[in-house]
Amino acid sequence: MTGADGGTLVLVPVRSPGEGKTRLATALSQEERAALSGAMLADVTAALAASRVGHVLVVAGGAPAAAAASALGLDVVLDPPTVRTLDAAVAAAASRLGPVPELLVVAADLPRLTGADVDALLDCHAQVAVAPTDDGGTGGLLRRPGAVVATAYGPDSAAHHLAAARAAGVPHERIVRPGFAADVDTWADVTALTRGAVGAATTAFLRSISTRLEAAG
Repeated sequence: MTGADGGTLVLVPVRSPGEGKTRLATALSQEERAALSGAMLADVTAALAASRVGHVLVVAGGAPAAAAASALGLDVVLDPPTVRTLDAAVAAAASRLGPVPELLVVAADLPRLTGADVDALLDCHAQVAVAPTDDGGTGGLLRRPGAVVATAYGPDSAAHHLAAARAAGVPHERIVRPGFAADVDTWADVTALTRGAVGAATTAFLRSISTRLEAAG
């Protein structure tokens, strides 16, 4: 399966709004965490739409996640009931799709992501390309073909993905881009979003909590 134009297939894994981002629980209510997650998903998929990727598919970890994606007009596949990890969710979605020549997995919490960031990742000639986050995670993982290496999400996943490519003996590259680097897991990450450009939906969310952001300095 590829996009209508034969372009890169993109998977965007999403947990049900409000269930993730537990490190934000002391600063944001469950409803606010859900709103933030939804806003970041909107901005990530807008950036993908502005790039030259083909088809975008949201990998939803539950009915609320699927509903949030569907409300944005996105195509959705639900995780099987037995899935408990991000690796398993991506593998299950990829197995449903069958062999694809190019598969990009993009995190759903990258509110600074732009189409230019995505295209820069696609421009590389490696079979495996990793766009790391600032904390060593993986903001974007490009695989050519889609099953050339398995995913290895978790702490230091960027290094693990590159190590998997080395072990497989395939060309690989680390692509540093600001939009992929800035993921959001902590209150410090949220307050940092007030400095520099973010997507429109996340901007609106930040406006809704502006009093607390001002108090945080």
